Amino acid sequence: MRRVERTLIQSLEERFRRITELLYDTRVPADVLDEEVLPFLAEDITFTDPWQRGAGREIYRRGAAGFHCMFSFDFDITQLNVQLEEGGLKGRAIVDGVMNLRQFSWLYTYPLRTILVYDFTLLAPASPGGDFKPLIHAHEEMWSLGDMIAAVPGVGWVYTKLFRKGFSYGFLAASALCRRARGAPSPS
Repeated sequence: MRRVERTLIQSLEERFRRITELLYDTRVPADVLDEEVLPFLAEDITFTDPWQRGAGREIYRRGAAGFHCMFSFDFDITQLNVQLEEGGLKGRAIVDGVMNLRQFSWLYTYPLRTILVYDFTLLAPASPGGDFKPLIHAHEEMWSLGDMIAAVPGVGWVYTKLFRKGFSYGFLAASALCRRARGAPSPS
């Protein structure tokens, strides 16, 4: 990798680290999000997580401000990587970490393993020698819905001790029936 490209990627990694720290720390006020995150959002940005999908810069802005108003969480970044596509005008940032859900922190902070993906294009610097600016078109948040269900008191016990075991046995039985119906030998 050329030195210039390595420097650009390091700069982008720092930018996405900052964006993630702002978006995923609900102590950050909405006006700071507007000032420091909004300039990096494309008009057509989409946000997707296991529960919802939204599109448009203003909807994203209102959603982020709403989450900061209604919920309590922060994010510990484990690893962050930026890769550019051939030609260097588009790229993807992947952030792996733990979202610490602190809604009931007096009782329990739930660590939710989370992967974030930001798809972006690069805008040329406004002035010669300036930084390339990432413009985010898609932000996806991935986490396990099963992990969320398992963490709900009472429901979690039923899910982990009964449902998951029952589903596992049912799946294995269905697999054996399928193999038998196709005349495949049973695995040793």
